[in-house]
Amino acid sequence: MALASKKYEKFYETTGTGKDKIDTAKLTTAENAWAVEKAKGCADYMADPIFAPIIYQMQQMQDELDALRTEISDNKDKATFPGFGTSSTTALAGDTTTISTAQANEITANTAKVSQGLNTANHTMQFDVVNTKGNYTLTITVVDSSGKAPVTKTGTITLS
Repeated sequence: MALASKKYEKFYETTGTGKDKIDTAKLTTAENAWAVEKAKGCADYMADPIFAPIIYQMQQMQDELDALRTEISDNKDKATFPGFGTSSTTALAGDTTTISTAQANEITANTAKVSQGLNTANHTMQFDVVNTKGNYTLTITVVDSSGKAPVTKTGTITLS
């Protein structure tokens, strides 16, 4: 999910030559005043009925930004993404289905088949296709094992 566009803009610039570039002397004065006030725990700012709520909210935002920076850093510094994998014992990206080596081998063997068998309790029917130099034949073999002795019937059809 992409981040939404930011809703704020810089108060001033420290580089360039535009009108929004802060004077270096004014910036140094502001930094020094901040250092003095910070050394006192912002006592003067927090005593001011107008500045105190603003300073309080700014501290809340700084705490939130620090928490977000920690989360971002923790995720950015990961060398791997532990949760995604390539086996049935790890989470997979998307709706991936894995199959075993045995299942893959069975699929390959089935794809290579040129025959098909159908079985019921007493009957077996086998279909075999043979290609001899471009001439195809279909052989159908039925075995009926419902009696004392099995009965086998075979028919071959030339396909054109």
